[in-house]
Amino acid sequence: MPSPGLKRDTQARTLAAEAHKVLLARIEISSICNQKMSRFSIRRRDPPMKKTSRSQENKDATGPLQKSLEVMRLVVRDPYFSPSVAQIAEALSLPRPTANRIISNLIKLGMLKREPKRSHLIEGDELLDMALSVIINAAHRGPRHDILLQLAEETKETCNVGIIANGRAMYVDRVEATWPLSLRLEAGSQVPLHCSAIGKVLLSQLQSKQQDKYIDTLALQKFTDNTIIDRDELRAELSRVSALGIAFDNEEYLDGVIGMAVPISLGEQKPA
Repeated sequence: MPSPGLKRDTQARTLAAEAHKVLLARIEISSICNQKMSRFSIRRRDPPMKKTSRSQENKDATGPLQKSLEVMRLVVRDPYFSPSVAQIAEALSLPRPTANRIISNLIKLGMLKREPKRSHLIEGDELLDMALSVIINAAHRGPRHDILLQLAEETKETCNVGIIANGRAMYVDRVEATWPLSLRLEAGSQVPLHCSAIGKVLLSQLQSKQQDKYIDTLALQKFTDNTIIDRDELRAELSRVSALGIAFDNEEYLDGVIGMAVPISLGEQKPA
């Protein structure tokens, strides 16, 4: 008859063997489950993300801004032509709803506005103010200002460059004479078109249709006894200026102040 100690050892070995079988079974089950889950995860793998080039990302990021700039550039490109919404949409290959949305936003921002009694677009007040600020502030950083400095030094007179803005002549760059007493106007100052030398030379360079619009709508205010206030006389004066290539202000704006102006040639473009 086996001893009690031997009997306990036999039972322990039997239990250990059974526990080993159970452990192996669990390991096998776990391995099978892992394989199945692995196959399942492979089958359900997410599709790879579509790669986007940096240029495409930049294009997508600047798309609305780029379209808005293209619309404004088209509107201001030709001073004698104001496009309609349909013409803008066609020229830029934009869907009509997209063109309407962009133009509506630009009008709200003051960058564009509609012509009176027409649906065509022209530059807005905010865009015009921005453009004039750029021209004035950039004047001192370009060669134009250096040329004015040299000219003022040689002539001992005030020299300036101007453009038409808001129905007046505006100085975009100016160098004052060194006289102790002189009329001083800063860049950005404006003077009437009909009685200043710079205003008359600018009007003389416009196409006849555009020139007539200014002559017919300008308020020909009388400043001195020499101010031209008759529209037919102003039209004749501008013809003389165009033929001679030089305009004079013979005390027409301020008593005791005379001036002269010439157009700046830009090659095939209209002078400034």
